[in-house]
Amino acid sequence: MNKFRSAALALAATAASLTVAACSAGTPTASSAASSPAASGSNASALPVTSSAPPTTGAPIPGRMLTIQGTLGAFPVPAAAKVGENISGGQSVIVVFGLIVPADVARFYATALPQAGYTVTTNSMVSRGPQNGAVIVFTGHGFKGNIESVNQVAGPSFAGLGSQNVTTIIIAPSK
Repeated sequence: MNKFRSAALALAATAASLTVAACSAGTPTASSAASSPAASGSNASALPVTSSAPPTTGAPIPGRMLTIQGTLGAFPVPAAAKVGENISGGQSVIVVFGLIVPADVARFYATALPQAGYTVTTNSMVSRGPQNGAVIVFTGHGFKGNIESVNQVAGPSFAGLGSQNVTTIIIAPSK
């Protein structure tokens, strides 16, 4: 396993903690006692979790189609994104990119996914203490996927991407 794959797994774990927090939150201002490795301090499990809709205002965020490893073909990403990883393992694909803040990731995919023929089932901004991010769940073209963007990665930074404003896309066939 190369260093990018390890970093992608670390980001997935960080983003998964936000996903669990988002699911636990239930409503935009509910709190949860679930712990998050991204939260710091001795009372990390007591930090409130907030979930809200992504921003809907602002200039459109330009995109481009990224050729995806595996059978998917292409997938939209913000034009300014710096792609650090595009790997396939079995039938799944992981794409990791940086330079785009989580709110802009959420706003971009709110329009880019439907335009590309996908159905967005979840698109939320999630915060817990200093950690914040975007969680997007989608289906389409025989695939399902999660897009998780965080403002700060807990753990090692990504070579070439750093540890701020990093997004992971995980796509797998629908079963």
